[in-house]
Amino acid sequence: MANRIPKPLKRSIKIRCISFVLVLCLCLGVSIYLSYRDFFFKQSEAHIRNIITYVTGHIDNDDLKHCAETKVESQKYKELMAFMDDVKEDFNPQYLYIIKPLKENGGNHVFILMSAENNYDRYENTEGNLYLGDITKDEYTKEEVDQYHNVMSARDIVFMESRSYWGHSYCGLYALRDSMGAPYAILGVDIDLTQMYRDILYKTLNVLLIIIVIGAIFIYVFLVWTSRNITNPIELLEKSAIRYIEQSKYVSSPDKLVFEKPSLDINNEVESLSNTIGRMTENIKDYMLLLISAEKETAHMRQLANTDPLTGVRNKLAYDESVESINAKIAKGSMDDFGIIMMDLNLLKKINDTYGHEYGDMLIKNFCDVVCEVFAHSPVYRIGGDEFVVILRNRDLANADKLLSDFEENLSRHAVRENIKPWEAPSVAVGVSYFDKSKDSDVKDVFHRADDAMYKRKMEMRVGRTD
Repeated sequence: MANRIPKPLKRSIKIRCISFVLVLCLCLGVSIYLSYRDFFFKQSEAHIRNIITYVTGHIDNDDLKHCAETKVESQKYKELMAFMDDVKEDFNPQYLYIIKPLKENGGNHVFILMSAENNYDRYENTEGNLYLGDITKDEYTKEEVDQYHNVMSARDIVFMESRSYWGHSYCGLYALRDSMGAPYAILGVDIDLTQMYRDILYKTLNVLLIIIVIGAIFIYVFLVWTSRNITNPIELLEKSAIRYIEQSKYVSSPDKLVFEKPSLDINNEVESLSNTIGRMTENIKDYMLLLISAEKETAHMRQLANTDPLTGVRNKLAYDESVESINAKIAKGSMDDFGIIMMDLNLLKKINDTYGHEYGDMLIKNFCDVVCEVFAHSPVYRIGGDEFVVILRNRDLANADKLLSDFEENLSRHAVRENIKPWEAPSVAVGVSYFDKSKDSDVKDVFHRADDAMYKRKMEMRVGRTD
């Protein structure tokens, strides 16, 4: 079975979709949070500015300055305090106050001119209320008081974020000046940032929840679409390809290979790919069949080229190829023992001249039948008109003497038959030689010894003949 990929496409798409939506939610969440924060801060600044503008329009600065210096509440002071209490009740800031930063006693003290309270805190729960002349001790840090000193020199409202004993606030501070233009106190309006940040977070989470729901719907719709149009078709196509690969291991012929193309109706590139693979497998099958046919034809032609047409044994071309192969093994030192039998057919010319070539051919065929019958496990070559070679290997090499004896007996049996025709009783001169690693450098050395032995035998047989 083909190995499956470690990261399937469907899982990768799902992970990337979820990751994309999560990153999108994170980015949008941060953006929405910052947008809401900016919006709320701008709203708070506008709210603070309206309160400061409204309150400063009701302050008699010279009278209030005199009250601060004498620590005595005037009628206008009392009216202003009642007015600021109403403002706090109506506009609901966290704190509404008038203070003066001091440089004495370590520089972290603040002189209280007025602190507005709602009706409940002013008249029922009076614990913690501040009054004219009160001086804070450890409620402010020196850095905060230094900031207040800087505000005293400013001409416009100064906005800043503050974390103090009084809480986490967004402050709007405005320097009050007397009729001579000299700053004497600060009018401050604080908005509770803790609640404001809760509101920002709540609104951000509400919007983010909507985005998450939309993102989940998108992921579901997208995954359903990709499953139908991409991932499922690809999985079907992959299974078909795997079946085709497994099938190719066991079929005996390419024409039995069938690519089972999946049934797709999606009209996109995946369906086109499936059709293309189907056509490609058919083309490959046709090409393989063509190659096999060509290979068979080539093998047949090669066999014809290496076969003697008269006898069916191997010819001179085949012998030369065998010699080349054996010589290569000799050169590498990997050649085992072998032997060469050189055979020369007697009386072929006389039979051709006396009876005709067709009888000479019959002589050659009868001779080849005997050779191939005896030396059934060795290649036989016709290297000339009446010259034949047998290369002895393995079993035939080990039984060479017996085979040669059988060969002689077989020829003798043909010769003593009654009414035997000349072309039916082959006479052959035989020479044998064996490979000797110590003195033979190639096949030619062995062949020459066999040829010499055959020639000597031929001369002996010629002397003994009476015809």
